[in-house]
This record gives sequence, structure tokens and C-alpha cells, in this order.
Amino acid sequence: MKPVETPEFSIEANPMFENVSVFAGSIRLRPHPETTFSPQMSVWATEREKRKTPEKWLSECLKRDGAKVVERRAVSFAGMTGEMSKVKDRLEDWETREKRAWYRQRAILASPDGSTWFHATAMASAPDLAQIEADFTRMLASLRIKIEGEAAVDAKAEAEAEKAAVLERLKHGMEHMADALDRESSEEQRGEKAAGEFATPDDIEKRFNAAVGEAGLKDKRDALRLIVLPTVAMIEGGIADPGITGLSRIGGGPDLPAGTDWPSNDNGFHLNFLAQINLADLPDRPETLPESGLISFFIGTDYTDGRVLYAPGGTDLVAHGLAADAAEIAISASQMIVWDSDLGRFVPNGQTVDGLSVTVNDAGRMTFHRDGTPVSVFASEYEFSCSAQTLRFARTLSAPFGLPGIGSNPKAYADIGIENPSDFAIAMSEQFKIGSGPNHQMFGISGVREMPAIQKMAAHHAAKSGWTDIATPDDWFILIKLASGGEADFSFSDHGDLIFMANRKDVAQADFSRVYAFVESG
Repeated sequence: MKPVETPEFSIEANPMFENVSVFAGSIRLRPHPETTFSPQMSVWATEREKRKTPEKWLSECLKRDGAKVVERRAVSFAGMTGEMSKVKDRLEDWETREKRAWYRQRAILASPDGSTWFHATAMASAPDLAQIEADFTRMLASLRIKIEGEAAVDAKAEAEAEKAAVLERLKHGMEHMADALDRESSEEQRGEKAAGEFATPDDIEKRFNAAVGEAGLKDKRDALRLIVLPTVAMIEGGIADPGITGLSRIGGGPDLPAGTDWPSNDNGFHLNFLAQINLADLPDRPETLPESGLISFFIGTDYTDGRVLYAPGGTDLVAHGLAADAAEIAISASQMIVWDSDLGRFVPNGQTVDGLSVTVNDAGRMTFHRDGTPVSVFASEYEFSCSAQTLRFARTLSAPFGLPGIGSNPKAYADIGIENPSDFAIAMSEQFKIGSGPNHQMFGISGVREMPAIQKMAAHHAAKSGWTDIATPDDWFILIKLASGGEADFSFSDHGDLIFMANRKDVAQADFSRVYAFVESG
């Protein structure tokens, strides 16, 4: 074990963690060289949070994480009491697409005088879990407080000031670098945009042929061409101008027809806005959609409760902003309600959180107030993005990913004698990837499952919803796929993709009221 010091506390680190960084009262431990699945630990100090206990803070963190809690218990280390939790999630290597079970331990301890909280996390994949759990416990047992009370607060403020100064210098340097790169690459970017948005059929075929060649499947070329589907990729293109309505963009708040309220659910909660697409922007139309108009996407507490609004071309649109504290209000409101299985809806539990109060009308719709003023409460405390990003479009092709083995290799591949389609899928992804951020998409196929499988899911949802006229699988297609990450920084489930499916019979009539939404995730 080797000592690691900050002005506020010290710990002992196992020599396996060769990469140790100390920054602004925090310590991060990682092995060297680092990989996607390398175990890691962190320890840092904060001032205590007002109106919260460590137990309540941990409960809120676990709720936000959304992962499976496998352990939670009271602990005591270095004369401090607190709680420790362990959750099970999954982690994916974005280059190899490998997925592993991923465990995260979190501890929070309060100093004896109550002025400072000490946080610690440890993360590891299943093979390393037992060793990391033992080392995490040893590290916490070695924790020593160097200062307390006002001295700790002053040291923390000094560390934060140092951190802010360092970040400001980094930001300044990055801005200069970005300006230089922008100037150098402007011509290249214009060429890439033209190649993407206005790609010719010949260009599409060249990229497809390159993917087939990279996968070593030239003899299967014609059969694979029947599996892939025409797709429109959507790439984040920078911060959207808030003064222009009707832009294709992801994040922020929606542009709604004049006189139209922000859509809400039966409990009165606003649905979370995700994205809007101006149909006139589409470079290609593999499906029969209206030539113009705006389609806007919303989601609620359950990823299956998606909703799409359509405003015809020429509609007078009104911008609706997203409040900066919308997520905090949603978190507070979620602590004031409970599910009533008899009524089949959420009802108040009698608590008051962060100054909010709630009233319920005869229909069960809730209204929240703060200091007598109504506040908007959203159905989910997770799906928010204050960074509205414009979207640009590109013609591409897509295919189901597929993995080797029974039950994971789509039938379309198996039927043409391909047992392991992952090389082809990776080559397709690389050939049609545009830019460095996530590629959202319209149409096509996404994920491991092939199209018939997700069409059956959509048809089953239609049957359960009483939509008997569209309860057969064949007419369902992917309307949009929104990926996690990017500047919008949504995180669907465990960093998956949120997919909306629509029915051809409906959209041919400009009807987007009956859709099916689900998350494709590892």
C-alpha cells in the first residue's frame, strides 16, 4: 500500500493502481495501461448538502442511476458513519462492441463534526469484482481526515478555486485550438457535408461494397444487399438558434403550434421533449411521409409511452423553453408521489419536498405549486437536455448488428450461411459513420434484432392498445432512433438507443398519434 495525500484527507492505495491523480481535493486511481473494462476507484470530499442526510442523498443517486441495486448497508470507517451500495449494470466497449456486467460500489461518509462528506466509488467488471471489493474496503479503512470544520471548508474552497483556474486555462487553450482546427478543416467539413447529405446512389454502393470487402464476404455481396435497408443518418451540427422555430434539432424545448399545450400524461405531468424533425429537410424518403411539416418526439415515465406530434407545413409555431431547474423539480416531485395500483395512477403521498405542494382534481391530474405559483413537472427526471443541437442529414444504409450463437444471430444472416455477422456489421457502421458524435437515424434497422422481430413487438403493442387495424407486423417501420451521448447528452436506460416505430397506414394519412417506443440497449 502507498499513501496518497490531499490537503483535506489521505488514503492508502494498492500498488495495482499505478495511475493516481490528485486534483482539487479528489483522488482517482486506475491501473496502467487503461482499458474500457479496467477497474477504477475515486475518493473526494464535499461540503454537506443542506436539508439532506447521507442516506437520502444516496437514495436519490441510486434512483437516478436506474441500475439494479444488489446491496445497500450501513458502514463505519475511520470514525465516520454512512452507507455503501453496490449496483449491477452493463458496460460496452464502443470500438469492439463487447459488453460486460459492470458493478459500481458507492460509499458516502460524514465527518464527525458533520461539516464534510467523503464520497468514494469503485467500479469493476465481474472478473475483477471480488478483488476490487476487498481493496475498496481496505482503502476506506485507511481514510484519515486531516482537517475538519471551517478549516476543511476553507481548504475545499481553495481547492475548487485552483480547479476553476486550471479548467479556465484549459478552456482558453482549447478554444484557440478549436478556432485553428475550424479554419483548417472548413473546406473538408463542407465536402463531408455534401458527400453525406447529397450522396449519390453510386457513392452508397461504393461504401457498401467496401464494407463487404472489409468483412471478407464478397461472395455474399448480393445476398447482403437485400438485408440492409435505406436509412437517413442524423448528425448533431452545433447549438440551435433559439430565435428560429421549426428547425430539425435534438434537445431543448419544443416548437408547438400556436394554441397547443405541451403534451402531458393522465397524471398531469409534462412529457419530456426529445427532438423535432422538419420533414422538408429529409434528403431521402424510404417511407411515405408528408412532404413537409414538423414531427416532435416526447417520452414519459416509461420508455414505452412515447408520443409524436405532427404540425403541417406552414403552421404558426411557438417556441417553448426548458427551465434550467426542470430536472431538479422533477426529482423533488417524484418523492411526493406513489403508485396506486387500485386507481392505476400516481397519487400524492402527503410529503412536501423543497417547498413544493400538490393539488389533485377530480380526474386525478396533479398540479404542483411553489410559493403559490404553478410549476411544470415532467414525467421523468432523467430525459432532459438543455443543449439544443441542430441536426443535419445524410443518406446511409443500415443492417442488424448480430452476434454469433443461437438466438443472437438474426435469421436473415443465418439463411445465407453467415454464422458471425459482427465483422460485416462493424464494417457497415464504419463505412457509413459520419463525424465523431453519435449518429441518430430515421428509417432502416438498428441493434442486434432484425426487422421482423421488432415489427412483432410493435404489432403486439398495437393489439394491447386496441389498435386492431394496425396490429399486423409488416407495416411497422423505424421512424426515428435517438442515440445516447453527444452534445445533447441523453442517456436512455444504460446508454442505449430510444426507438420510435410508426405504421405505414397511419403516416400515409399524416397520422402520428399511434406509435410504439422502446429502448435498444445492452
